[in-house]
Parts: sequence; C-alpha cells; structure tokens
Amino acid sequence: MVKRLLALALALVLLAPAQAFAHATLQESAPQRGSVLRTQPEEVVFRFDEVVEGNFGAVRVFDASGRRVDSGDAFHPDGRATEIAVHLRDGLPDGSYTATYRVVSADAHVVSGGLVFSIGRAGVAGSTVAELLGGQRTGAVTDAAFGVARGLQFAAIAVALGALAFLLLVWERAAAAVAPGAAATRAFARRHRALMLGAALAGLLSAAAAVVLQGAEAAGISAFDALRPSIVRETLGTRFGTVWGIAVAAWLLVALAAALALPDGEAAARRGARAHDPIALAAFAPPLIFLALLPALGGHASVQSPTWLLLPANVVHVVAMSLWAGGLATLLLALPAATRALPERGDRSRLLAAVLARFSPLALGAVIALVASGLVQSVVEVRTVAHLFDTPFGRAVAIKLVLLLGLIALGAVQRRRVLPRLRAVAEAAQPPAAAGVLLRRTLRAELLLIVGALTATAALAAYAPSIAQQSGPFDTTTALGPLQLQVTVDPAAVGANELHVYLLNERDGSQFDGAREVTLSATQTERGIGPLSVPADRAGPGHYVANADLGVPGDWTVRVAVRISDFDEYTTRVEVPIR
Repeated sequence: MVKRLLALALALVLLAPAQAFAHATLQESAPQRGSVLRTQPEEVVFRFDEVVEGNFGAVRVFDASGRRVDSGDAFHPDGRATEIAVHLRDGLPDGSYTATYRVVSADAHVVSGGLVFSIGRAGVAGSTVAELLGGQRTGAVTDAAFGVARGLQFAAIAVALGALAFLLLVWERAAAAVAPGAAATRAFARRHRALMLGAALAGLLSAAAAVVLQGAEAAGISAFDALRPSIVRETLGTRFGTVWGIAVAAWLLVALAAALALPDGEAAARRGARAHDPIALAAFAPPLIFLALLPALGGHASVQSPTWLLLPANVVHVVAMSLWAGGLATLLLALPAATRALPERGDRSRLLAAVLARFSPLALGAVIALVASGLVQSVVEVRTVAHLFDTPFGRAVAIKLVLLLGLIALGAVQRRRVLPRLRAVAEAAQPPAAAGVLLRRTLRAELLLIVGALTATAALAAYAPSIAQQSGPFDTTTALGPLQLQVTVDPAAVGANELHVYLLNERDGSQFDGAREVTLSATQTERGIGPLSVPADRAGPGHYVANADLGVPGDWTVRVAVRISDFDEYTTRVEVPIR
C-alpha cells in the first residue's frame, strides 16, 4: 500500500511543469540600471514577474551622500500589482542616485535589490545597493522570534486538530469498549479540555506575533517599531497579514468552542464514554478547517506552480501530521491522568491496550499520507538531489526527512513490540509494568522528534523553495593598488547576473575616471569552469557594467584587472557566492 502511494506521488510529480517559481523576480525598471538621463524622471518604477506588496518604505532613492530623495509612500502605478514605485523630489541636481526596493512576494518572502542611475552626468555613486539594503534589515532577535512564532503556530494547529480527532476516533471508542468509569473519564476530560484551550492560546498569541513580525521583516525594522498602528494596518492589508489575521479570529473561535462544547470533568463523568454532543462539536469545524489551510494559504503552496498539486498536498500533510502529533500529545499529556484514576492496575493495562489499538491504525494512515504528500512537495520544491545540500530550503527538507524516518522506526516499535505486550498483560489482568515503561519512552522520543520536525517546518516556511532560491545582491569593497574597488553582483543567483564595478579614489572616495581598460573574468574552480571572459562597458565615471551567465551554484572567483597607463595595471580577485 505504501509503495503504491509513493509511486503514485512520484508519477504526479513527474507530470508537474519544470518551471515552478514562486519568488518575485525583477523584470524591468524605469530608469534602467546604469542609465544616464538627460532630465529628471518623476518616479522610479520596479516591475516584477508576479504580484508584490510593500509598505511605506518599500522603495527608497538615495543621493551620493546617502540622503533620501524620494517623496511620499510607495505605490502601484495605475493599480498594477506587479509594479511598485515611488515619486522623486523636484529639482534634483545632476549626479548619480541609488534606488532600492524591499518588497514582499506572493509567497510572503521579502525580496530586495536596487540599481544606480544618473541624471545629466554620472557622478560619485555613494553607498552601494547592498550597503543601503543592509540598513533595512531586521536583527537576529526578530528573525529568531519569527521562526518561533511559526513553529508555535504549527504546533498549536497539530495539537488542536489531533487532540480533537483523538477524542472522537480513539478515546470515545476505547472508553466504550472497556468502560473505564467516572473517575478516569473525569480525569481525561479535564486534561483534554486544558490541552485544547492551551493550543488555542498558543495559536492566538503566535498568530498575532507573526503579523507584527512580518511587518518588521517587510519594512526592515525591529519588532518593537513594527507595533506602530500604521505598520500593522499595512501588514494586515497584505496577503500574509490577511491570512494570519484571520487565524487570530479562528483561534478565538476554537477557544470559545473548547470552553462551551467540551464538557468539564464532572459533566463528562455524568454522561459517560460518549460525553460530547456532535452538534456542539460541529462548532470546531469552520475554524479548524481554516487553520488546516493556513500553512498553504500563507506560504508557498497556494502560489507556487502547480498549485493544483501543491495546495492539496500541503493540506493533507498538515492534517496527517496533526493526527499523528496531536494524538501523541494527547497520549502523553491527557491519557496518563485517566490511567492513574483507575483503582486496579489491570484496568490500566486494558485501557492502554484499547487506546493504543485504536490509535495505531490511525497513526499508520497518517504516516502513509505524510510520506506521500511530503514526497510530492519535496520533489516539486527541491527538484534535484544537489539542492538538498546546497540550499537552506533543501537542507531543512533533508533534516525533516531524517526525523520522519526516526518517527517511522519508533512507530514500528510501538506496533510490533509495545502493543502486543500491552494486549498480553491486559488479557492476564496484570499491570502495564515494563510494557508501560517502554510505551512512555517511545512516546516521549516520538514527541521530541516531532518537535524537531515542526522546527524544520517553520524553517521551510521562512526559506524560499530551492528552485526559487535568490540570495539578493552581493557586494564587497577591497583595495586595488592606490584605488578602492567596489563590486556588486545582482542577484547573485544561478543564471544571468549583472556586475557593477566602481573605482574610487582612496583619499576622498570620489570616482576614479582614469582607467584606460577594465577587464573581468569569472572562474568556478570546483566545477572546472573558466576563466570566462566577461566584457565590461563603461556606464559612467569610474563605473563599469558587465553581464555574466553564472550557470552553477557555488563560489565563483571574479578577477578584476584595471590598466591605468602603458605600464601600470592592478589586479585583484573577489569571491562571489552564487546560490
């Protein structure tokens, strides 16, 4: 059965189109990169290959001294969502200007870059694109907090969905079969209700935090600065903000349903095994269905081609993980309270065996669905074995795969060793003893591995898929004889790249315009590629532009040679990471 599902999943993947990018890529700009304009433009426009969103500072323009010369907020020209622009102040003097963008693509990831253009005549360029974007980044604490918020959200979804499914599909049927009594029913109901309320609280807080942190990421500011009402409103207007804002309301409904539809311990004890009103439990359906869709709606699956395959695969993956992880959490955090309330130790063995016998096939089905849906997503989004190791997204997938294999092994231990032992001691009316100890150990190990898998899942949500990986512009400054050399490579990704070389006088930082010839070459030593000649064209005083096709990932060595006289030539090498 598992093999057939895996084969089907692989066949579906092979039918998927080869192009599956979900990360916004800059297609065109006005003014164009490196252009020298006779008159000042009214605005700077960036056009992308998909819809982009941005807040007040999404597009910024700086003069050579680093002062901002843009005017007003960023906007979509004529309502075109694939373009974002900003107006310029009137009466700008001749010289060179640097425009940067920091926008949110459809998959909720931040994409940044920029260009240099000149008015009248080229002058000193000032700070490079990479240097200016460096001032728009969030700190490590904010980035870490965003990862924690995602992880808590996914864990809360898993616990809420899985615990409710455990109640209906496992506990009620097991309790009907073995009749554990009022004390055990009361103890389980209390713990289960607390588990659902705790998941709702964690989900609500993490969803609210994620909205604020996404605003910080998009604006390149700290989380505290992102608490401003204007930033929160802007974030809620984005696709990510809308989805996660609705999640806050969904968790409020889950908490309300848990408080009203799940009976407390005394009510459960009075009503017996099937203590829950099916009509009342239907209140959980709308918010939990939305929360099962949340990772897809707020991430890659709903915007990355082929969405017809990735979106349902993601939802199946979330539901399967929830049935497994939430069930394990309930086994560890709620069931022990019920077994301890039983007066006879033989009754404990009977209850444990009955519960595990019903949870085991549910977990097995979840594993099959988890593997099949995970395979579909991994192959589409990673595409090659090499990407498992040379991209952050691929490495997170590889870690999750290793953890999943460990979980499958522990599940096999439960089915083949723990469950038969529990059945044997239950039939003999003996206490769980060694079988119970082994059960607790395997459950704890499984839950620990699931925490690791959820952490990897949070990392996956933060990274761009391997096939859409973009590293952003690479920038470095180094000495070149008596000169200072600045090199910018944009986007520093596999494929076409634009290289900008700036020559500056060491003493005052002004652009050096005395070079007779500038030559570039690129080499990828590990793959034995190059040196490839990269022709450079003069774009302005001390500014040279070259286009290079860097076709493989890894560290490329760019050699820059500048001849300033018949006898003097200065050379240096720059290591450029291409991802």
